[in-house]
Amino acid sequence: MDPPRSAVIAVLAHDAVRLPNGVVLAEPQSAAPFADVAEATSARIGRRCVRFDGPAGSLSVRVSRWWRPRPPRPLTRDDAAAATRAAARLRDALTGVTGGLPAEATAPLHTALDGADRAERACAGLIGLGPGLTPSGDDAVCGFLLAVRHLGGPSLCRPLADAALARAATATTALSASLIAHAARGESCPEATDLLDAAAGHGPVGPALAALRAIGHTSGTDLALGVLAGALAVSRTRPGPSGAADSTQQTRSTRDH
Repeated sequence: MDPPRSAVIAVLAHDAVRLPNGVVLAEPQSAAPFADVAEATSARIGRRCVRFDGPAGSLSVRVSRWWRPRPPRPLTRDDAAAATRAAARLRDALTGVTGGLPAEATAPLHTALDGADRAERACAGLIGLGPGLTPSGDDAVCGFLLAVRHLGGPSLCRPLADAALARAATATTALSASLIAHAARGESCPEATDLLDAAAGHGPVGPALAALRAIGHTSGTDLALGVLAGALAVSRTRPGPSGAADSTQQTRSTRDH
């Protein structure tokens, strides 16, 4: 069973990153009314409007549309070697890249598919790790969930998703917990989906990776590194012909960076 729908709604300016739990407003981030939003005490959504109660009084902003996240495109070849090929493409593009966490912090993800206890250990060590509304550890777990679900399927992803949702309920922010729930369903921002598509052979990895890494201070990079870790973990769990040796080498290479 997929995780339940989140009750957290992200209110997004028209030119903001399209989070999968968001409602998109007609106005851009530069619009004058948003100067008050940081101090808003409540918000109500309905009848194509978002209404804020801020220090300057009530404010209504028209809703442009709900954001419906696009799922990744189907794999070019639905076989056990797809994850190994995806991991190779991502590894080449991410060699030497670091995000908001030291490399050893994400090491538990390499064995997170080896059973419920390993999944729980990885989530306990990462979710909530780092500052901000979406800590770096959460972003890495989101990327990992997205890759495992897409390349390995919902059944392979389920133990990790259960562990991530249980940990996120008490260890991180409400926004980040909501994004983890969406990632467990295979839903993310379009930049992350584009990287999954590119890794699966639907386009060049370089431009997709650059667009994702442009998000936030390290959030996009942490997501990308999580996607790589997920692809490596799936290729290790379900190797194709000669995939076991390849994925072992890829894992060593990733740990070296």
